[in-house]
Amino acid sequence: MDNLYFFPTVTKDMLESAGCNCGKYAFGYSSDGAYHSLKEKGKTTLSLTDKLDGWKIESDGLRIEREIKVQYPSILKGKDGIACENAEIGICIIWTNRALTQMGYIMPEPVKKHGGAELYEFRHEFCPGEIKGDLTLDTVVYIKEAAEEVKAEEGHLINEAGVTVGSIDSVELSFENAYMEFPIKEVNDPQQPLWWIELKNWEDPRRDSFDEENLCLYLNAYYSYCPKIGDSIVNSELLVEIISTAYLIIISKLEEMNYLNDTFNDVNLEPGSISKIMFYFYKNCAVPLRYESIDSLQKSIHQNIELMLR
Repeated sequence: MDNLYFFPTVTKDMLESAGCNCGKYAFGYSSDGAYHSLKEKGKTTLSLTDKLDGWKIESDGLRIEREIKVQYPSILKGKDGIACENAEIGICIIWTNRALTQMGYIMPEPVKKHGGAELYEFRHEFCPGEIKGDLTLDTVVYIKEAAEEVKAEEGHLINEAGVTVGSIDSVELSFENAYMEFPIKEVNDPQQPLWWIELKNWEDPRRDSFDEENLCLYLNAYYSYCPKIGDSIVNSELLVEIISTAYLIIISKLEEMNYLNDTFNDVNLEPGSISKIMFYFYKNCAVPLRYESIDSLQKSIHQNIELMLR
């Protein structure tokens, strides 16, 4: 969270001294009375995959779980901390869904205390249709209850219930899988090449949807070495080459239309649009894209597509 504070806020060193141990998020969903876990992919922005290949955020919702243990919470209080000694500190998760312009709070279950340590357990279920497109999870520290008495040496500390006093971490999720949901049509035609891409007449890629109406990759199953038949990938190496070239063509067109800067900086992008999907791809790139030449750009795109698909 990029906020400007005029009072002391929690730091990485402070969290380490307090023995703050943050467990990884666990994601899953329920279907037909059974719970199914989802696997994370990506670095900066995470996507979720289902081994059953049946999960959709719109129809199945999402369950989130996490545990955070603070071994020495008293270190966070007093003149060298972020709250008055007699105040009560809390931890919560602020969620934001930009696609539907809404946000909320995930509060922990009753905090378990043992020998001075505190255990925060978070469990939250988003119902089908409640969120779509994206989700940001900011884990923050806040003043749960203000201190009745503020000592002289604590005058520089904030002492107001509900005020956030810093972020522990932030996780971004994308439910728009930029590379696995590329609009692909299968054809079987001896008169056509192995593959080609059609880009329609885009009016504004920041709003034009990333679907067959505006762009489509055609794979010709007439050839025995066609990399994808139905839902099966039979030649992943060749598919990497094709998808990489398709992304290079799309990026080149965005640059030609003067929308590349807006695309890669997430400026006025609508969820599900061509630019939004390309923004997710750009943000998920483990290898920085290189623009000094067309061959450098092609190589860096290829490296990222290979990592994503494999």
